Amino acid sequence: MNFQAIPVVAYIFFGLFLLFSIIHLVFCYLENEKWRKLTKCFTTLALGIAAVITIPQSPLVYLGVFFGMLGDFCLLKKHKVWPFVGGMVSFLINHILYIVMFMMLCGPLHYGFYVATGLYVVLFPLLFYQVGRKIIHQRHLAFGGTFYFAFLVLDFIWAVIACAQGNVDFCLLAAFGAACFIISDIFLAYTLFKKNIKRRDFYIMATYLLAQGLIVVGFVFTILK
Repeated sequence: MNFQAIPVVAYIFFGLFLLFSIIHLVFCYLENEKWRKLTKCFTTLALGIAAVITIPQSPLVYLGVFFGMLGDFCLLKKHKVWPFVGGMVSFLINHILYIVMFMMLCGPLHYGFYVATGLYVVLFPLLFYQVGRKIIHQRHLAFGGTFYFAFLVLDFIWAVIACAQGNVDFCLLAAFGAACFIISDIFLAYTLFKKNIKRRDFYIMATYLLAQGLIVVGFVFTILK
């Protein structure tokens, strides 16, 4: 990895992402709602700018981060239906862009991979809809949540495929990030629809910020290696 290929200003924004994340997590831990909400979107904003500066040739990465930031903004009012739906759609686009990026890193594969991906997207929501209903009792919201979760898992699957295609060194970071994303969203759904727990935003955001950071850094290192 040629670290000199990363502009100095990009290191500044990666540092700001880390700093904003720490500040935000402190407010989450203290359960200070005012400052938790005020600091939330600055984290992914800094990360997205860092990605723009570092890999401007890969818009799928930084657009994915910015859609994640839009999802962060929507979920500031996650207890209301339409902001929650808006957040889900934003994060769905976030994952789709990441998945396409993983596919591009893999290069041309046997068509069976793409057929299997299409079948998976169709079958997963049908097979796991009832599981979603046990968590989200509203019918349409449960189907939407199950459909979203299919892409969340698919993000991890394609990260693993990218690792298997010879990108194991840095794509492994992205794969671990995708796994953290799954943990974060499962915890979000459980605490939002089943049982709230103390300092839940701290645990949700800690795994979420780790996920976004590792995925972006994994992409950056893989593209620039």
